Amino acid sequence: MAVKLGRISISAALVAAVAVAAATPAQAASWARTSQYYRWTGFNALERGQGVATDGTYFYYAGPGGMVKATISNDHEVASSTFPIPSALGSSFKSDHIGDLEYYGGYVIAPIEDGKNGYQHPVLALYNASDLSYTGRYLQLPLAQMPGGVPWVAVDAAAGLVYTAPWSQNTADGTAKLVAYSLSDLLGLPAGSTLPVVKTVTLSQPLSRIQGAAMWQGRLYASVDDSGKSVFSIDPVSGQVAYEFHQDAEPGDEVQGIAAWDLGPSGGQLHIVHVGSGWKSIFLYLQHYTKTG
Repeated sequence: MAVKLGRISISAALVAAVAVAAATPAQAASWARTSQYYRWTGFNALERGQGVATDGTYFYYAGPGGMVKATISNDHEVASSTFPIPSALGSSFKSDHIGDLEYYGGYVIAPIEDGKNGYQHPVLALYNASDLSYTGRYLQLPLAQMPGGVPWVAVDAAAGLVYTAPWSQNTADGTAKLVAYSLSDLLGLPAGSTLPVVKTVTLSQPLSRIQGAAMWQGRLYASVDDSGKSVFSIDPVSGQVAYEFHQDAEPGDEVQGIAAWDLGPSGGQLHIVHVGSGWKSIFLYLQHYTKTG
């Protein structure tokens, strides 16, 4: 249910991304925003406005306007797809939205949902990271575990697991949880199969509106579009939730997907996209946060 870009006008000017130096990086807890970030407007923002993943050399983005692969070093676009949702999924499931991506083993893994159809068919689809072409492979997620769509996906390669979580969470009804699947099932089961649930992990507190999540140093870092535009970390074994920091965003902005990769103190470890709250225009930012203590 992560699509929230309806308020943004597609008529904004088409402007290439530029690296911008920030005057005063925001600090909270033991994280600080680095002094460099990318900013896009227009169609460049639409291609990137929902999710981000990385393999350490490239960032992979998805948004209402497509999917993009670009270099980390200078945002040089090397591949793109204007209509990445497979037509077969659009026809069969009325799929219409890609959330926060993940990268693993030469694939971009995209969570795809059917918001206009009442979120009845959450799926994970695999794309070739080389050129963003669709592999023809998708797996369905159990609707009972994922009411309200599938806004993000994260891979825990060390544990061999894939994580999702419900969009709206409540301790009383059991939706405050991670849902874990087998990575080998995702890669090996017949296309179109329903992924079996390996386990669920109850969270120590509900985290509604998780827009994206990524594993780093054994914890799952979640970008949450709450009033504080927060980042929380989750122990994927115990479910213990810890507040990490508030993102440097305006109250009217909407935080989106997150990627994790250690690019050093100046490049940061957490990389988060968020949509600015400009009037009748599209402003999208990729900010980097580095651990300071």
